[in-house]
Amino acid sequence: MSAIQQLQMRYSPEEDRVLLRINTTGQEEFRFWLTRRYCGLIIQALNAHRSADPDVTAQSTPVAKKAVEAFKQEAANAEGNFEQAFQEAKTYPLGEHPALAQRLKYSIDSGLLALTIEPKEGRGITIKLDAKLNFNVSKLLGAAIATGEWQLEMDQTALEAPQGVVDRVIN
Repeated sequence: MSAIQQLQMRYSPEEDRVLLRINTTGQEEFRFWLTRRYCGLIIQALNAHRSADPDVTAQSTPVAKKAVEAFKQEAANAEGNFEQAFQEAKTYPLGEHPALAQRLKYSIDSGLLALTIEPKEGRGITIKLDAKLNFNVSKLLGAAIATGEWQLEMDQTALEAPQGVVDRVIN
């Protein structure tokens, strides 16, 4: 898979699921339906990655840790373009219809969060998130969760986010 160009997460009331769309620099699009339970698993992975950040772990108090996270969230949000329209892809390696995400694997190495999203059968994808993209994904996921009124534990700064697209290239 090429580098991530855009990410979009939108709650679908008809499906009672979140539609995750990932566009790559190679103009490929990957689509997955995320259930409430699956979103909870993603939140755990995103939180684990943020709490492993050396700038956060170096702080001695919970208040200082939250302050560093809030500062990083604000910087990441300033860099993300949440207004751009989602660009249609030329190819759909996993098919045009979204696959239902069933398995999530994650690992944290060298400051990157590797998320592997897989359906019950067939191929999945692995995406790598740096700290900034983690905050952008949290913002999009928080907005989708709020729209669905799922009441999952999400960082309050993410819940205030507008629904939209993250448009940033990550290698």
